[in-house]
Amino acid sequence: MLKLGVTQRLLRATGVRNRLFPVAKLDRWAAHPRPPYSGQPSRRLLKRIDVTRTDLNGRPVYQVSPRVVGDGDITGHLLYLHGGAYVLDLMPHFHWPAIAKLANIVRRTVTVPIYPIAPEHSYREVFPFLLQVYRRELETRDPSSIAFMGDSAGGGMAFALCHAVRDAGLPQPTDAVLLSPWMHVGLPDPDVPAVAKIDPFLNLDDLRAAGIRYAGGDPLDTPLVSPSVGPLTGLARITVFTGTHDVLNPDARAFRKRAAAEGLDIGWYELDGGVHAWMLLPGRDAAQALNRINQVLSR
Repeated sequence: MLKLGVTQRLLRATGVRNRLFPVAKLDRWAAHPRPPYSGQPSRRLLKRIDVTRTDLNGRPVYQVSPRVVGDGDITGHLLYLHGGAYVLDLMPHFHWPAIAKLANIVRRTVTVPIYPIAPEHSYREVFPFLLQVYRRELETRDPSSIAFMGDSAGGGMAFALCHAVRDAGLPQPTDAVLLSPWMHVGLPDPDVPAVAKIDPFLNLDDLRAAGIRYAGGDPLDTPLVSPSVGPLTGLARITVFTGTHDVLNPDARAFRKRAAAEGLDIGWYELDGGVHAWMLLPGRDAAQALNRINQVLSR
């Protein structure tokens, strides 16, 4: 039986997992579409990163440059896709500090597109937009300098974007680094219900409802919706960071088994007792994960 630590029990007691995106919110957002996020990082964070914004098809796309890169010059570029269960926009108090820390540790510039979200949109609007973003990056960057990265739904989307890039005949980035990725929106692994009972952040029923809206009526095993079921040829190097107290972990494990059975060796970093997106939270484990991400991208 998995055990919760004190912090995780307190998080569950707050009920935050039941307030993020319940079905009633999805219905309200479908009836009253939200504008895309268009804010800026705090002034404190702007001491650590430079941020500029350009628009693409009416949606913001942010370009981030680290101010403190440590030893050496800029080493490459990230296309970073924020999480939010496909139904939440970039969360500024969480994502901007995480992106700033990543940019400075890995010494890379970062593109952060504000992609379409459900229920106002489905995956069918997401990937034409992201392919445009990537094509624009390829105008000035070599693909060997680019890596895809994302957290949660953004991790699944970063993997799915590798599928879309391959199918569009575009060059792959070097890496897809997936942080607590949502690999299959249907959450089909038989271990999911047991982990859902201890996950302090994510509500299983709400996740499934959000995934259905993102799929927009198409089958949940469509590869761009659930990238773990897509063909594994012609992809970037894949590295997964996950934790055992994350309801998305069982399907990530199932993907790892599938990849191994098909001869694909993926990078795998799993924290026992790690919660959703633990590698972007404060603490020693997260600091070690960020150093490992830097090592992965430095290969």
